[in-house]
Amino acid sequence: MKQLKIAVIALLMLALGSNVNAQDENNPWAVSFGVNTIDFYAGSDFGDQMKDLLGNSDWNVLPSISRISAEKYLEKGFSLQLAGSLNKISTFKSKDDSDFLYYSIGANVKYDVNNLIGDTSQYFDPFVYLGGSYVSVDSESEGMLNIGLGFNTWFNENVGLSFQHATITGFSDQVARHYQSSLGLVIKFGGTGADGINKNL
Repeated sequence: MKQLKIAVIALLMLALGSNVNAQDENNPWAVSFGVNTIDFYAGSDFGDQMKDLLGNSDWNVLPSISRISAEKYLEKGFSLQLAGSLNKISTFKSKDDSDFLYYSIGANVKYDVNNLIGDTSQYFDPFVYLGGSYVSVDSESEGMLNIGLGFNTWFNENVGLSFQHATITGFSDQVARHYQSSLGLVIKFGGTGADGINKNL
């Protein structure tokens, strides 16, 4: 987990340069695959939640590809994301106190923050999102609300890394609220050139 935190910090430090390559009408489709972490935080206020997030002893990670997503650009910086994830929960309230599966499938509406603040850089392409998901933990499941943020960092016009972090809150007491963070490879495609021919074929 220390390596994951170092990688995320390093990506943030690369927020320099120009030429944002955000997903847009010229590259309307994107797919992503990578890893996710789940943290069932115990704190009820923001201060407790941040302490729990930064003190990552209770993060649950499945050491394999455990999250996939597909996105379609809509318009004016908005895109629709469909995502599914799988995890194994070994820490719920204390280390190694659990052993059960977690999975979720849902949809998020993402907004490219560059539409508000102007172009940043190809290394820091931020977004926020709101959505819902069906979450199953052990033998309990329910629909939950996703509120999150993240950023993409692009290696070229079509390939980059994507980081997302969300607070996931339910409408009943079936599944405890929790954090989900993910890091994955993202690939954009579907763009067309001036002649109208798909340039990614």
